[in-house]
Amino acid sequence: MNREYRTIPSKILKQPLEMLVYGTAGKPVMVFPSQEGRFFDYENFGMIDTLAPFIQSKKIQVYCVDSTDRESWFSQCNPADRARLANDYDMAVKTEIVPHIRQDGHENAGIMAHGCSFGAFHTANFALRHPDAFDSGIALSGCYSIKFAMHDFDNANVYNLDPLRYSADMAGKDIVKKLRENLLIVCSGQGPWEDWTEEATKMCSNLRDADIPVLLDLWGYDVNHDWPWWKKMIVYFLGKFDRAGFLHSNHCMTAEQSRDFLLNFHSI
Repeated sequence: MNREYRTIPSKILKQPLEMLVYGTAGKPVMVFPSQEGRFFDYENFGMIDTLAPFIQSKKIQVYCVDSTDRESWFSQCNPADRARLANDYDMAVKTEIVPHIRQDGHENAGIMAHGCSFGAFHTANFALRHPDAFDSGIALSGCYSIKFAMHDFDNANVYNLDPLRYSADMAGKDIVKKLRENLLIVCSGQGPWEDWTEEATKMCSNLRDADIPVLLDLWGYDVNHDWPWWKKMIVYFLGKFDRAGFLHSNHCMTAEQSRDFLLNFHSI
């Protein structure tokens, strides 16, 4: 399998953004690490080995990006600076990493966002805030509000990076037209340590109220918050994307494809 270490200079963050890239072609998948994690965690927990058949058959090309969680949401600086730094990360990914991926053989593609646990929080934000760049997302076992990290502090940056909150106010906004062409999958178990199913359910309800395509798939009470289950989940959903014909280098979701996928999900 082709594996490359890359660094992307970031003028916004004033530091290089590190990533690992796997494969040479296929649907571009941007993977966000879990809370305070690093770009190499996805491989270290065995997820790349799990996805090897998709990567080696050139159905997906995986870009594992770094996070700045430790410097932003979970740092010790004051809350306003933490939220500002989180917004800087959002803009660095959108304006510096996304163009790099598009120039890497995906000029006409929509990027799939993906992450587990707090990586699912990032997945929801990028899929919902930047639908011109991300046409799909697979969010596994995520929290969807940042309130637990910010406590009583609130400002515009906190609100705009809190999917549970802003999803309730999307109806009628211009961004909804583009989001209706895309697809977000939200999956979680209901077993030990899966503490955010209520947030997932409410966010998805908000999105449905705005007529935004979303699939909420809650697995059983034996399914806990851990990597063995996330391996099963991602293979399950990528298999359905593959059978639907979405996994190639320049695929970009359409409203018709998204609608048909949701209508026929169980038979795909």
